[in-house]
Amino acid sequence: MDIEKISSDKKEEKIPFFTPEGLSAGKLDDMLKKGIVHFIYKKKPKKGQPEESGETREAWGTRFMDVVDKIPHGGDCPPKNVGYTVYFDIEKGDWRVFSEERLVGVWDHIYSSDEFEKEYSKISK
Repeated sequence: MDIEKISSDKKEEKIPFFTPEGLSAGKLDDMLKKGIVHFIYKKKPKKGQPEESGETREAWGTRFMDVVDKIPHGGDCPPKNVGYTVYFDIEKGDWRVFSEERLVGVWDHIYSSDEFEKEYSKISK
């Protein structure tokens, strides 16, 4: 996906995009528990690569268990480790985790499954 295209599309729709400095503590976690959230983070670089070489990852994720179709052992979302965000990646269909210090930003909208399907079909063309 083209982050620039999506960013400009979102600006036209007036959905605010928050950088980590603009987010209150726990805001992303709270949003993920309520529905599907669109956010960007920088992936950890491959082994032996410099820190700044990590790819930027745009994700659609959730911790809202009514949406998740892959339940880990224990019957709920995986436990959260301090300093990390755990989410179910809607596009990949699996659980993912990233360091909170790698968060680039979050669009301030919580999508229902239906809203996500409509939005995602517009931008994945």
